[in-house]
Amino acid sequence: MIRYVRHSGIDMDAWDARLERCANKLWYGLSTTLHAAAPGWDALMDEETGMQMALPWRRKWGITYAYQPFLLQQLGPFAPEPRPGDTARFVAALPPHIRFADIYLCPGTSGPSLPEQQNISFSLRKPIDELRSCYSENHRRTLKKTAEADKGWTTGISVSGITAFFIGSEQFKRWGIKPDQVEAMRRILATCEHLGQGFGCGVRSGGELVCAAWFVRWGGRLIFLKGLANDAGRKLHAMHYLIDRVIAEHAGQDLIFDFAGTNDPDLARFYLGFGGERAVYLRALVNKLPFPLNLLRT
Repeated sequence: MIRYVRHSGIDMDAWDARLERCANKLWYGLSTTLHAAAPGWDALMDEETGMQMALPWRRKWGITYAYQPFLLQQLGPFAPEPRPGDTARFVAALPPHIRFADIYLCPGTSGPSLPEQQNISFSLRKPIDELRSCYSENHRRTLKKTAEADKGWTTGISVSGITAFFIGSEQFKRWGIKPDQVEAMRRILATCEHLGQGFGCGVRSGGELVCAAWFVRWGGRLIFLKGLANDAGRKLHAMHYLIDRVIAEHAGQDLIFDFAGTNDPDLARFYLGFGGERAVYLRALVNKLPFPLNLLRT
């Protein structure tokens, strides 16, 4: 039986222990990750089966709604034995006071209220030469032009260095990242750094960062959580170099390289050029608000 549990009633040690036993476990579902991304999150839990799903919420205009925290790809349900109908069952169990939801869930049975989203990933188990043989011809050709990027390769970039680079970039401004999302990003990366779950790396030119990324390593996955290259970095093909460099440093390991999802066709094409494969997860869209509030988007 699925029950709704408020934040104060969640045993965090038990939550993380159950997540570890889930076949579809992801770093996004850790209590520490959720605390950083969405302080005060609630949950839906089925303790008999060991299934659980985080339920971040906010209030606006007197409406309590479930939302997807910045940088978190999936909220669950995480299960020891995932089944196609789990997602729909958990969405149906949303508490009555949550009358609007726009959240992202684990793979399951899609439908009108659970449209598919795209993720791209691939195994790193093979040697680097075999992995590179799966790159697109265009990527292999571009990587021959990255000698300058190689000279500026930088590891161990701090959270403050990464966030300062992101925030100061034109892309970040174009993406419309809100102040509360910036603060969430700072908390997430700082928590990740503190717990030894991630690392920052990048490329410098003239002593300045021109490309940088933050990776998460947990639960058999290496997640490309966030990254960008500025105009100078793009001229050096720095992001091609950065991703290839990280792939090379982890080649042969029992890891999944995870691009953390995108529905942008151009970005998907770039990721697929590294030999990635498409997979799906689901978006839950629930609107039980009365007219005319049901016409609004929180």
